[in-house]
Amino acid sequence: MRRIAPLAVLALALLALVAPSVRALTIEGHVLKGGDRKPTSGIPISLHPVRGDQELPGQTIGSGADGSYRFTGLAKDPSISYFLSTEYEGAFYTEGPIEFGGTETGRKDIQIYDVGRDIASVRVTNHHIVVERAEDHLHITEILIFQNDGNTAYLGTGLNHAENVGVRLGLPASVEKFEPGMGGDEGSVVVQGRDLSSQRPIPPGQRPFSFSYQIPLSGRMDLSHRLYFPTDAVDIMINDPGLKLEGSSLTYTGSRDQGGKKFEIYQARNLPVGAEVTMRVRGAGFWSNPKIYPWLAAPFVIAGILIFAARRGRHGETPAQAHARVHAPREEHGQDGHPAREPVPVATMRAPAPGASSNGDDDLPTVYLYLIEALDRGLERGEFTRESHDLVRGNLKRRLELILSDRATSGTR
Repeated sequence: MRRIAPLAVLALALLALVAPSVRALTIEGHVLKGGDRKPTSGIPISLHPVRGDQELPGQTIGSGADGSYRFTGLAKDPSISYFLSTEYEGAFYTEGPIEFGGTETGRKDIQIYDVGRDIASVRVTNHHIVVERAEDHLHITEILIFQNDGNTAYLGTGLNHAENVGVRLGLPASVEKFEPGMGGDEGSVVVQGRDLSSQRPIPPGQRPFSFSYQIPLSGRMDLSHRLYFPTDAVDIMINDPGLKLEGSSLTYTGSRDQGGKKFEIYQARNLPVGAEVTMRVRGAGFWSNPKIYPWLAAPFVIAGILIFAARRGRHGETPAQAHARVHAPREEHGQDGHPAREPVPVATMRAPAPGASSNGDDDLPTVYLYLIEALDRGLERGEFTRESHDLVRGNLKRRLELILSDRATSGTR
């Protein structure tokens, strides 16, 4: 036992030496307000450790009486980057990644500002619009670089003068799947109609703001924007040379390779407040979107079924037999590969009375029942896609219900 005790003491001493090297980083600095950089106390500073695209649990502290803050005991892991953030009068500020310069201490001051309404000091230096073509839509990413040369963070009037906003921009009319990016989040960025607004002020200095969305693919797509700030430059990049961009203020400047892709470049310069930048994309063609195929095929499928029914004549089954088959459960295969029987009702209807005439208008329910039954058989033989089958069958079902409803009202048998 006398020999073990010194070894244990030595082990504890070695652990004490090794542990600081594992968690040895420190980040410190001051919170300074305004152009005169006045130290400010009581400002919450949040630390955000990030590994790749995953944010790890962080921590928040308040600045001291002299405006200082200090985070200690941070993991010394080259795969982790550290970012800082704070919020003051609704303005959101971020810094990072923090650089350590080969030491174990990173220093970064955070500058905050009072909020004002001096729009004359705010402009957009660059507005980048990246248009990438997908199978049935355009995926669009926009990046705006705001420059505020004033001494206060800008907060203006939003849509309908009902709220105060910083960033504001008019978007295209057919925006889908909107996602905020840099400088915004779902809680502060609002898209109402064609108007985008951010409830966070624009602080002095340079601030990036980005977002993305989709536009359904069609023969003529309108990407026009309305600008609420003076804009030095708008650059539109399209990765499909078959698409052509038209606009009175746009100039085609050639192509450029970027990120392994080739983009066609269009530019506009020195645009004033309130400018409407017209941007219309042509060249996709009417047949570009595969989602329209079932709708285009439906009339031809119906016409084909009608021709087929006419050739079969009236020597088939009785309406009661056709009615029974249409109402019979249709065998389908479930996800486990075993047959699953699902009843497929068409409508609540009555078969014609025995001895009723099979000519004239009385044949209409029989024809529609036969068409529905033929359509179901065609699906089983793989002649139609499920989407086309459901679309046409739904149309036939609604027409049949309408005929039967009219007859019930008029008392026709």
